[in-house]
Amino acid sequence: MLFDDRALLRLHVEAVWDVTLSSLMQNDVDLSTSGKLPPWLLYVAQMAHERVCIWRPDVDEAARQALLQQVERAFTLSTGEAQARGIEREIAFKFTEQPAMDMERAQRLAQPITPDKHAQVESFEPEAAEYYFAPERRPLYGVSMEGRLLSIAHSSRRTVEACELGLDTLPEARKRGYALAASMLWTRAIIEEGLVPFYRVLADNPASLALAHKAGYAPLRKGPVSQERKKTARPHEKNGPLPRLNLYKQKLF
Repeated sequence: MLFDDRALLRLHVEAVWDVTLSSLMQNDVDLSTSGKLPPWLLYVAQMAHERVCIWRPDVDEAARQALLQQVERAFTLSTGEAQARGIEREIAFKFTEQPAMDMERAQRLAQPITPDKHAQVESFEPEAAEYYFAPERRPLYGVSMEGRLLSIAHSSRRTVEACELGLDTLPEARKRGYALAASMLWTRAIIEEGLVPFYRVLADNPASLALAHKAGYAPLRKGPVSQERKKTARPHEKNGPLPRLNLYKQKLF
């Protein structure tokens, strides 16, 4: 199925923030009072020729005006200024291209991570097996060498239409093609499910940006976002601070 820019934005927001948006999403949207509410008050997406604002329904008119006044300034902040205000820049990717590695090689490197590899996952990240083996994290693909798990790809967020790629690799195993191979098999599995795969990384992470391009992903939109947890918290992790305002600027390539 083909999706236009607005539909891809909707799928991305739903997958990342676990909210439900109308398929006929307009430029100014209020989330339903009966659904799950996100930690932010306002989500702004500056697309190629239009701007989409998504509001929590409990934001009153005075607060809305105050937040809108912050939008223009937030999009033009330098990296240092953005960090000082608790804003991190990120880029979201959609799968569109042929990966740099051939699938045959990827299959030689990476394999499905099944429950019998529980001990390997616990050694890879202590107390995280419960997180990785939760049904919503499927599918799991990873690279193991000599019984040691080095890299793992999973669904960090999942909806009935889209999934966000989550990647974790041990520092000493980076730049060897392991994460690329695992991400390729994950992406193929998601597409075979009939879902849309997404991937997002911080804009100041050149290694992850390079990996996204090698894995066949192209930018959906880029811009500043207020500080948030980089991935869904593991059972043993403490929750981080919740953002008030999320700003996204989409640049189509």
